[in-house]
Formats: sequence, C-alpha cells, structure tokens
Amino acid sequence: MWEDYTKNLLLFTDYYELSMTNGYFLDGIGEDPVVFDYFFRKTPFNGGYAIFAGVEQFLDVLEHFQFTEVQIEYLKTYDLDDGFLEYLTHMKNELVVKGFTEGRVVFANEPILEISGPLIQCQIIETLLLNCLNFPTLCATKANRMWLTSGKQPILEFGARRAQGTNGGLIATYASLVGGCVGTSNVLAAKYLGEGLKASGTQAHSWIMVYPSEIEAFRRYSEIYPKSCILLVDTYDTLKSGVANAIKIGQELREKGEKLVGIRLDSGDMVNLSKQARQMLDDAGFPDTKIVISNDVDEYFIQNFKKQGGKADLWGIGTKLVTCYDEPALGGVYKLAEFNEDPRIKVSDNPAKTNIPGNKELFRYYEENDEGTFMKFDLMEINSKLVDETMQFPQKFYNPYYPKKTLTLTESDFAKTEPMLKILFQDGKRTQKKQSWKDAQNTMKSEIKKLPMQISRIDDPDTYSIYISESIQKIRQKLIQKYKK
Repeated sequence: MWEDYTKNLLLFTDYYELSMTNGYFLDGIGEDPVVFDYFFRKTPFNGGYAIFAGVEQFLDVLEHFQFTEVQIEYLKTYDLDDGFLEYLTHMKNELVVKGFTEGRVVFANEPILEISGPLIQCQIIETLLLNCLNFPTLCATKANRMWLTSGKQPILEFGARRAQGTNGGLIATYASLVGGCVGTSNVLAAKYLGEGLKASGTQAHSWIMVYPSEIEAFRRYSEIYPKSCILLVDTYDTLKSGVANAIKIGQELREKGEKLVGIRLDSGDMVNLSKQARQMLDDAGFPDTKIVISNDVDEYFIQNFKKQGGKADLWGIGTKLVTCYDEPALGGVYKLAEFNEDPRIKVSDNPAKTNIPGNKELFRYYEENDEGTFMKFDLMEINSKLVDETMQFPQKFYNPYYPKKTLTLTESDFAKTEPMLKILFQDGKRTQKKQSWKDAQNTMKSEIKKLPMQISRIDDPDTYSIYISESIQKIRQKLIQKYKK
C-alpha cells in the first residue's frame, strides 16, 4: 500500500533523536535494552474513545529500516561521531513491536504500542512513529464520529484539495476509510488503496456555468453518465431551478430506461432545502433518488441536521474531516518505560503527565448483557519478568490517577479479558498478515459493536476506566517518591 512512500525514511526525524543517540553511542549504552510506550493523554474531540490507525504504515517503514549510503554522507555534515555513523551504516533491525492492530478502539493513558530493543534503535524512530500514528488515528476517529452520528449512513471523503499536502491527502483518505467512510474523491488514493475502491464524484459548479443554461448542463451530463447521474442543484436557485430541472432530467432518464441516482446540495439552509427537495422528488415520483449533502460538514452539523428533520441519504465530507478542523493534532507521545529491565518514570506536578512505568501487559475486560458483549474497562499488569509467572487472585487494581478508586478481580473475572498487545513486528519483519483498509474497517465495525453508547456519544461521553495492578502501583509510587526527593 505505502511501499513507495515508506522507503528510506530514517532521515525523517527531529535532530535531537540523532544528537541523543550519538551520545548514547559515545557513552557505551546504545545497545542497552529498553522499552518505550506510545499513548495519548487526552482523547481527541472531547470524546470517549479513538480509532487506532497508522500502524500498518509504521510497520512498512520498519521493513525499510536501513540508512542508505547517501543518507550517511549527508549526516557527515553534522556534529556526529564517525563511529556512530559507522554503527548506523551497519545497524540491523532488532526492534520488537507489540500493540493494537489497525482499526481497534483505544483509550487515553494506556499503551497502544510498546517498542522494545536497543536504546539507539528505539530512540531513533520516535519522530517517525509519532508521525505515522498521530494523524491517522485522529482522522480515523473524526470519520468514525461522523459515521456514527449519521446513523451509519454512507460517507464519502471529499477532502483532497484541503488536505495537508499530497501525502497528507493520501493518509487522510486511508484513515477516513478505516474510520467508516465508504469512498473517496481522491483518484490516486483509490489506486494505491485497492480492495475494489473506486474514486467517486459528480460535477462542480463550473460544469453548470460552462453551458448556456442549467437544464442543458444537466442534460449533457445525464447523456454522458446515464447510469451514475447525480446533479448539483444549487448553482442558481436550488428549488425553483436546480431541483425542478433535475426532476425534468429524471423524467428523461426514465424514458430511456435509466434513473436519476441523486441530487447534491452544497450551500444554503441545508435542513429546509433538503426537506423541500425531498418533498418535490417524492411528489414527482422519484422517492429513490438520493440526496447528497456536502460543504463544511462535521459530526455536529450532522447531529443538528438530523435533530431538525433534515433529509440526507449520503454525505460528502471534505475540509473538516481531512484537516480534523476542530482539533488538528493528536497529543500522542512516546515515553521511556524501562531501561535495562529497570522501570522508569517521567514525573510531573500534573498527575496526567506522570506516565505508567515498566514493561506492561494490557488486558480488556468485557461484560455481557441481554444486548450483547461490551467493553467494560482495561487493565495493566507488569511484565512477568518482574513478578511471579502466575498472576495471583484475587487481584487488586487501581485507577492510576485516582488511587482510592480500586477494583478487585477473581480468576473467573479475569477469564473474560483479552490480551491487547499482540506482537506485530520482530526479527526485521511483520509477524502478522498485512492489513488493508478494508480489513481495518471491518475490525473497526466489530469493535464499535462492543463500545458502550455512553462512551461513543459525542455529547458529554463517559470516561472509559483503565486500571493498573498493585505491582505497577507500588513501582509507580516508589519511583515518584524517589525522583521527587
């Protein structure tokens, strides 16, 4: 999918990754084993969840984990040790990646990916990792919120012209599909992404304006595209001209054994125009002609549109999706959790910025009721290297930011959990089958069925609970006291 894009990207880094790794090399600790966690502290869009995306691109990057001769020559122009550059030249990928797979539901303040390996290698990929994961996760989440708010109606991604560069446009298309979109206007993205994906589109106002009249523009379009005719009806007067002329074209198509697939509304009072357009179409005998709504749409627009009884069958969403307009950056971070099997912590006066130390396992607990199986809470336990091989029950867990809030699980309770951090990459290659956007979207749909409504709603969602084990709690408190001194 991203092969051409991901080759030889190791220079896509902030320079401090190189200055630090150069120092690690000179201090003789560059090969020491470490563990880093990737997570985000705040759920985007004031929501209750996120849809994980971008890990497939990141794994593609790791499969090309080798500095080229040209890159090393360029690095010689910096203040970096010759021995360090020689090390980079012959560096063999020893990274191990554990984590969530594409399209899964993730939550704030828990490890989504865990990267382990030699210190230099784990450090040098920080910028790449954050770049590969932060925006796709943000964009997939935005698309998902729109899809759910629409009642899972078809949504097309129309944002190429407003995306952050051509590569940003490709990634936005991919992430939007993972989040629930059914198509895109981006032809290059459709070519790259495959899985039967075809770019979609109708006409712009310029098509209507080129012809002497609106009806002539509509007629010519219907003659060229009789089996996929969707007409943009708001160039002049939406109801008196646009919809009325579209109905005439619909009648002409019907006489030829074809049909008017839809009309598109792109401006004006969308709620009232859509209601009146629907009534006009129905009265004229076109109840199956769909109404497409586009122009500055997001989940809040969709919510208000639905509440006021607006009529829509399909959504075309551009700017506010591909730019994640109301929150254009995900605060995903990459923090050292363990050095030489010794847990490490970043301490802050802000409890939310004090990370959870150690090489951890993450489990998701599911609850069953009459309506199905639903996510209930997530649990973190320290890796078995630092505790007994067998988990002892009953097991006490703590909310990491409100320690007085605890949870006790029995062994039968724990049987309802799923380990979430799968090994995704080891020995220089993937350990699981490569996922397409369609695979990731199917994963997302399966996950959404298990996400409680009170977590997925866009207005005032509940906070999903995460807990840490007593082992982690003790390590964390000990380290906080140590470094505060």
